[in-house]
Amino acid sequence: MTPSSSGLEQSEIDAIQESEQTSISDSLLKYHDICIDEGVIEQDVDMSYFSANNVGEWIVELIYQNNIKKLIMGATADSHYPEDMVHITSTNAEYVIRHAPHCCKIWLVCNGDLIQTREGRFELAGSSYSYSESSSSVHSLDSALIPYGGAGRAECVTEPHPLSSSEERSASGVETMYYEAQRQRLEIEELKREKEQRDKMRCEREEALTSSFGVTQKLYSEEVIRRREAEAELNRSKAEIEDMKRVQKEHEEQHYTDCRLLELIQKERDEAIKTCEELLIHLNLDKAMSSSHSPSSPLQWSLSDEPPQCFLCPISKEIMHNPHVAADGHTYEAEEFKRWLRHGGEKSPMTNLRLENDNLTPNLVLRSAIRDWLQRHPYFYDSS
Repeated sequence: MTPSSSGLEQSEIDAIQESEQTSISDSLLKYHDICIDEGVIEQDVDMSYFSANNVGEWIVELIYQNNIKKLIMGATADSHYPEDMVHITSTNAEYVIRHAPHCCKIWLVCNGDLIQTREGRFELAGSSYSYSESSSSVHSLDSALIPYGGAGRAECVTEPHPLSSSEERSASGVETMYYEAQRQRLEIEELKREKEQRDKMRCEREEALTSSFGVTQKLYSEEVIRRREAEAELNRSKAEIEDMKRVQKEHEEQHYTDCRLLELIQKERDEAIKTCEELLIHLNLDKAMSSSHSPSSPLQWSLSDEPPQCFLCPISKEIMHNPHVAADGHTYEAEEFKRWLRHGGEKSPMTNLRLENDNLTPNLVLRSAIRDWLQRHPYFYDSS
């Protein structure tokens, strides 16, 4: 509304618009209170006010944009409402009835009375989409918004006026746009569902991979522990084998030493037996000679006073007083053999072989035999 078209002053136009806005706000608050009283959540009640040249077109566009399924609008201004009104007189309401999508159910009211109802439906080729309102919900909504005014006023359902060809093309175009928008919405929803399914499958795969990786890591850790234990056991076994080898070597060395000592003892035993046999022979010879000849003869003393060869030291060629067995198995005077070693003797005086050691073992049997022989020959040193 402008001053030139209406013939009014701008202040008058502003006052009229302000009065209309106040009336509209009061009506919106009234409907807001009705919704709250009927149990609608207050956050779901939205009140909006717009100013446009063609209100009908704007309402249809708003229905499409917000996918509105239920709409209540005025059939005419309350001041123009007759008592027996059964047809809509508002061009905006008629435009909305003709061009709104079929899925939107519309109640046309005036002064609290229901004038006309257009049922909502939605059917698309290849799919079956339908919308219907139960009788109980329609009755509760109608009773909440439309106070019953008497028997002469009832809910009337009328068919809209026939459409012209241009209006039919416009309505067909709008419906085609709506169907296309619905198809795109369904495709978008299907893509969203597919994306959610793919995301879910990807998360499951990732969880499975994580789980399998955890199992693999656990098995690897267990295998590493087993290998370390096996290596430690192998090292212990190797150490035990080395110890056994060392002990075996020590036993072998001890066995060799024992064998050598046994050989020396056997050799000493053989020499002792031989010495005893020679002593027995000399004793028997002395007895025989003493019984057949006089002991005062110098010749007889010279023949009987000769000591056995085994009584003499191989080094000094004199009778031994402290006979000892050396490493070569022969018996020497202990002092003479030590003197031999002090003067650089490293080989055996008898075999001329290198001595294994410098150890000397007392020959007790031979020493006892020498002492016994010297007691029987007290004049041996005087004759010599």
